[in-house]
Amino acid sequence: METNRRDFIKSLSALGIVGSIYPLLSACASKNGNEYLNENITKIEIFRYDINIPRYFSWGTWHNRQHLFIKISAGDFYGWTETPASKNNPDFKPTAWVNYLKQFKGMTLGEAQKFLASEQVLGSKRSLKMLESLDMALLDVSGRLQNKSAVELLGLTGINPVSGLYCILDKDEKKVREEAEKSIEQNLAHHMKFKMYGDEKVDMKLLNTIRDVLGDEAVVISDVNKGYKKWKSLDELKGILDRFKANGLNAIEDPAHLKTKQWIQLQEMVGDLNLIPDAPMRPAWKGINTIQKGMGHIYNLHPSTMGSLTHTAKLAHKVKEIDAKVMIGDDSLVGPACSAWQQIAIGVGATWVEAIEKKEDSKNYLECLQSAATKKEPNGYYSFKPSPGFGLEIDTDRLKKVSELYIEV
Repeated sequence: METNRRDFIKSLSALGIVGSIYPLLSACASKNGNEYLNENITKIEIFRYDINIPRYFSWGTWHNRQHLFIKISAGDFYGWTETPASKNNPDFKPTAWVNYLKQFKGMTLGEAQKFLASEQVLGSKRSLKMLESLDMALLDVSGRLQNKSAVELLGLTGINPVSGLYCILDKDEKKVREEAEKSIEQNLAHHMKFKMYGDEKVDMKLLNTIRDVLGDEAVVISDVNKGYKKWKSLDELKGILDRFKANGLNAIEDPAHLKTKQWIQLQEMVGDLNLIPDAPMRPAWKGINTIQKGMGHIYNLHPSTMGSLTHTAKLAHKVKEIDAKVMIGDDSLVGPACSAWQQIAIGVGATWVEAIEKKEDSKNYLECLQSAATKKEPNGYYSFKPSPGFGLEIDTDRLKKVSELYIEV
C-alpha cells in the first residue's frame, strides 16, 4: 500500500465516488481504532531461499544455509519476515515451521498477537526465531492495515540515518583482505566488523590486515563469540584486549564468557576499548532485567535472538537509560528482515546496523525487490522513508522462481 493511500481515499470520498466508481478501494482503506485486530489471517506462504557461500566462526563453519521468507496475508494486506532456519542442510524441509504457522491461519490479528505474546515470556519453550519472525510479520501487516509505519507502532522516534556495518566472516588473510577491499568499493569501509577465533596470533593477523587496507580512520569491531577461554584472571584477559587495542581495535563483542560483575570490571580495566555485550541481552525480555550500567559502552540487539520486537524496543530504551549506545547486529540476514532491522536501528538511534543486504548473498532477493522503505545512501548510511508496516514490496512470482522451495500453509 502506498503511504498516501489514506489521503487519496479521503479525496475520493469528498467527490462521492469511492463506492461507485472505485468499489475495490474500500478493501484497501486503513482501519480505524482497533478494527484491524478483527481482520483474519487468510494466507501464509513460505519461500525457502538458499545461500551457498561459506561463513566461518570460532565455533564452526556454515558451508551453506537455508533461509525462510514468510508472507502472512490478511485479505489484501500482508506482512513479510525472514528467518535463518537451517545451516549445512541443503535438504532441509521446514516441517516444524509449517506446523507452527498453520495454527495461526484463520485467527484474527488480535487473537494471533495475544497467542504470540503468551509465549514471549521467561521460560518459554518456543524457538526465539519463531517468535521473533512471526512478530515481525504481524507487525508489518498491522502497520499496513492502519497505514502506520512499524517503527511508529513500536513507539520509536529516531529519524537520522545509521551507518551500515560491513562484516567479514573468514580466517583466511587473503580473503579477509579481499573483503576489506570490497567494503571500500561499497562505501562501507568506515565501519568494519570481523570475526575473531580465540587464537591471539590468528586474530592479530586479521586485525592488522584490515587496518592495512582501511587505514587508521575506520571504526573496527571484532566478535569472538566468547572465544577466549584460557585466561585465568581478568588481568590476563585485559592484557590480550590491550594488545588488540594497541593495534587499532575499537570495540569487541563477547570477548569471553563473563558474569555481570566481570563485564563491569573488565570495561573499567580496558578504558576506551568498547566492550559490546551480546549474549547477556538474549532474549529481549530477559535482557531488560539482566543488563547493568557499565557492562559495556555499546549493547548489541541481535536479530533472531530477541524473540520480540516490542521487548527489543523496551530493551533499547533501557540501554539509553544507562547512558550506553545501541547497535543492531545480524544473523547473516539477506532479505526482508534486513530492511526491518534497519528501520528499528534508525528508530532507536543505533550507532550502526549490521543487518544489511549483502551484495552476493542477497543478489537473487534484490532482483525480486520492487521497493523498500529503507535506502543505502552513497556514504554507506541507511536512511528511512516511513511507509505502512515495514514497507517492502516484493515480486512474489519471481521470488518463487529463485526459491528452492515454496509452500502455502
